[in-house]
Amino acid sequence: MFTPEEKKTVAGITFVVVARMLGLFLLLPVLAPYVRHLEGSSPILTGIAVGIYGLTQAVLQIPFGYLSDKYGRKPVITAGFLTYIVGSILGALAGSIWIMITARLLQGAGAISSAAISLAADLIREEVRTPAFAHIGASVGMVFAISITVAPLLAGNLGVPFIFFLTAGLSVIAMLYVLLFIKEPTKHVKEIEPSLSNLWDLLKDKNQRMLNLSVGLLHAFLVSIFTLIPLELIHKYNFAKAEHWKIYLPVIVISVAIMIPSITLAEKKGKIKEVFCAGIFLIAVSFVTYTVFPSFYGIVAMLTLYFIGFHLLEPIMPSLLTKLSHQDTRGIAVGIYNTSQFTGAFLGGMLGGLFLKLGILYMLITNLILSLTWFLVTVPWISSIRFKGNS
Repeated sequence: MFTPEEKKTVAGITFVVVARMLGLFLLLPVLAPYVRHLEGSSPILTGIAVGIYGLTQAVLQIPFGYLSDKYGRKPVITAGFLTYIVGSILGALAGSIWIMITARLLQGAGAISSAAISLAADLIREEVRTPAFAHIGASVGMVFAISITVAPLLAGNLGVPFIFFLTAGLSVIAMLYVLLFIKEPTKHVKEIEPSLSNLWDLLKDKNQRMLNLSVGLLHAFLVSIFTLIPLELIHKYNFAKAEHWKIYLPVIVISVAIMIPSITLAEKKGKIKEVFCAGIFLIAVSFVTYTVFPSFYGIVAMLTLYFIGFHLLEPIMPSLLTKLSHQDTRGIAVGIYNTSQFTGAFLGGMLGGLFLKLGILYMLITNLILSLTWFLVTVPWISSIRFKGNS
C-alpha cells in the first residue's frame, strides 16, 4: 500500500505526533497536584499552568502553518521542537509557579502540528493519505490510553520532573529523525504565493468551514465527556479513580481495532463519505445510550460508541482537508483546522464546568442536539464534495 519512502514518512510523523502528545497526556492527570505545591502557587495560577499550553497551541497553529508554507515544513518543525524541548527542561527544573507557567507556555509555543500534518500530506499520495492518518490516529489513541494508565505510576515512583525530561528526550529523538530521515517536499512553482491574506479566503471556503466545525465539535464533546464522566463513575457508581483505566483502555483498544480496517476498506471502496457520516451518527447514538440507560454499563456503552465514532472521524478529517485544500496554502489551512480543534476543546471544558453545576443530563441532551445538527448539516455537504484537482 505505502511505498518505502511513504512508510518512512508515516513512521516519522507518527513519532513526531506521539512525542508531542505524550507531553500532554502524561502530564494531564498528574500536573495539577504537583503544581499546587510549587512556590507562589494558587488555584488560579495552577489552572493557568495546566491550561496555558493549549492556549498557546491554539494561537500559534495558524502562524506556524503559514511559515511552513513560506519557508518549508522541516525548518518550522525543527524550530517548534527546539522551543518545546526548552520548555520541557524548564518545567522539569521549575521551583516556582511562574517558572512553570513560562515552561508550559514554551511547550505550547512549539506548535508543530500544522507543519507536521502538511509535511505528511506533501509526501504521501492522496489515495493512501487516509490510511496514513489512520495509523497516526491509532497511535495517538493508544498513547492516550497508555498515558492515563502509567502517568500516575511514573509520577509516584520517579516524579513529575522525570516526565518532563522524558518528553524532552523523546522530542530530541523525533526532531533528529525528521531532520535525518524525512526529506523536504520537492520544490515546485507556486500557483498561490503564501500570504496571510490567504487566511480570509480559507475562512470563506465552505469545505474548510465544515471541517473546522467538525473537529471543533468532536473535541468539545471529548473534553465535556471527560469533565463529567470520571466524577460520575466515582460518586454515582463508587468506581475508584485508580481503576478508571480498566474502562478507558479496553474502550480505546476496541475503537482503534475497528477504525483501522474500516478506514482502509472505506478508502479502497470509495466509502469515505459514508464512514464520515457513520462516525457522527455513532457519536449521537452514544449520548442517547446513557440518557436512556443511566447505569454503569450505560457509561461503558456510551464511551465505546463515542470512541468508535471519534476514531472513525479523526483520520478522515485531516485527510479530507489536505485533499480539499491547495498545496500552496495547505499549512495555513491545517493551522486554521488545528486552531478550531483547540478552541473546541476549550469550549468543551467551559461547557463541562457549567454542566457540572446543572447535571450530567444537560450535557447529554446538549451534545445530542449538537451532534444531530452536525449530522444533518454534514450529509448534504459531504455528498456534494469532489476530490479531483485539489492536491
